[in-house]
Amino acid sequence: MSGIFLNFNGTSILQLMSFFILMYFLVKLLYKPFLAMLDKRREEVKSEYDKASKELEEAEKARKMAQEELNKIRKHVADYEEETKKRILEHELKEKALVNAEIDAMLKSARTEIEEEKLKAEKVFVKSAIPLNESDKKIIMDIIKSIRKIEPVLIIKVDPTLLAGIVIDFEDSIIDLSASGMLKNAVSFISGG
Repeated sequence: MSGIFLNFNGTSILQLMSFFILMYFLVKLLYKPFLAMLDKRREEVKSEYDKASKELEEAEKARKMAQEELNKIRKHVADYEEETKKRILEHELKEKALVNAEIDAMLKSARTEIEEEKLKAEKVFVKSAIPLNESDKKIIMDIIKSIRKIEPVLIIKVDPTLLAGIVIDFEDSIIDLSASGMLKNAVSFISGG
C-alpha cells in the first residue's frame, strides 16, 4: 500500500522507534532535570523575593521605630529647652530679686549712716556782732571740727551787744571769743589773781 502522504516501510518504523527512544532520553536526561532546575530556580527566586519582602518590611518597621524615636527625642529636646528657659527665667528673677534686695539693703544702710551722721552732727550756736561771710563760717567750722571732732551744724545769730568777736555755744560748753567776754575774763583774772 502506497499512500500519498505516508509511506510506511521498515525504515519508517526504525525512525519512529529512534524518535521515541530519543524523546525518552531527552525527557529523562534533559527535560526533567531542566524542569527541576527551573523549579529550583523559581523557588530560589521566590525565596529571595520573600526574604527581600520580609527585610523590606523589617526595614520599614525599623524606619518607623527610628522616626518615632526621633520624634520622642525632638519632643524631649523641646521639653528640655522649655524647662531650661523656665529655669533661666526663674534664675534671672531670683537674681533680680537678690540684686534688688542688696540694693535695698545698701540704700537702707546708707540712709542709716546718713541718719547716724546727722545725729553725730551737733548743733552749734554762734553769736556774732556782725553778719558772717562764707569764709568766716568755714574757718569757724574747721576750728570746731578740730576741737570737737564732729560735723557741726552752725546756727548763726547776730548779737550787736557783743561789740566784736563771736561766742560759740555747744550744748555742753561755751567758747567766748567776743570783746565783752574777753574783758570779763581779764577783769576776773586781775581780780582773782
